[in-house]
Amino acid sequence: MNKIWKMLTAAIFCAALMIPGFSRADAALKLAVVPLIIGENVEDDAGIKPIAYSSVVGELFQYPDYDMVEAEPVRKAALAQQDHLFSKDGLTAVARATGADVVIAMSVDTFDVTEDQMRREPVTMLNFRGKFATINMLNGKYVEDHYRFRDEMESGAIHPKYDYPHQRFRYLCKRELNKAVKNNKIK
Repeated sequence: MNKIWKMLTAAIFCAALMIPGFSRADAALKLAVVPLIIGENVEDDAGIKPIAYSSVVGELFQYPDYDMVEAEPVRKAALAQQDHLFSKDGLTAVARATGADVVIAMSVDTFDVTEDQMRREPVTMLNFRGKFATINMLNGKYVEDHYRFRDEMESGAIHPKYDYPHQRFRYLCKRELNKAVKNNKIK
């Protein structure tokens, strides 16, 4: 009889450990990430900006907590909104079309990298501007942010293999996404 009780207790203990895992997978937040929108006057020959943006999204929003909506339906829903995408109604329409709980959109309107040779030490100056918006359909919270990012570094201190502008853009994407998680209560 004592052996039966031990087996029963072990089975209940194992079930108790497994239950949080089952509920966590069911409670994954459906996230729709609109592909990075690059303004007409912004050059991106190598396509590095969308890669930097998507790599940060991949790092921050991983599977057990977030279930990513496929890219093609999100892209089609975003294209249908065109000029109204960053409004509350535009993001709501994308969320309804894709079945997402949270929608994230980001654009790059200015991506200027200039060299100032007139200083004692030449300086590389960055100026990034754009929009960032999120909507959480579960709590109805909508946040829109017009970001500005300026940075500079001595040109001689930049290693030739180090892509300084795109590394700083990656930092900007991470900063905006972390701000969205905090302000929009995405987690």
